[in-house]
Amino acid sequence: MNTLNRFYSFYTDRPCHWSPQSQRYAGGDALLTFLDEGWIIQGDIGYEEDWHGAARHTLLYTFTLVRRNQCVTMCVIGNPLVERVLSELPIRLVPMAYGGKMALAAAHSGEVYTP
Repeated sequence: MNTLNRFYSFYTDRPCHWSPQSQRYAGGDALLTFLDEGWIIQGDIGYEEDWHGAARHTLLYTFTLVRRNQCVTMCVIGNPLVERVLSELPIRLVPMAYGGKMALAAAHSGEVYTP
């Protein structure tokens, strides 16, 4: 059984639309939809903790996805589904460099380009 199909069946069979021009962050369902539509994860996955006060934080993962001659950067909010997908895929997680907020801002520029 394909790894993607296994994860996708756990979540939903309905595709989730996401656009970098209108949505700053994506959920795990949008990531799975992109992967199901043929997008491929390129390079390492950046991550950053976004702290909300002293006790709560959210993990944000930055994916570069490519398909044919298109490329998109997707910032995905961490949750158990996303973390399980990450643990099962042959990818490397790297912390965002100091000033990660600036790196995330660049990733959130909403640009989809065709070289």
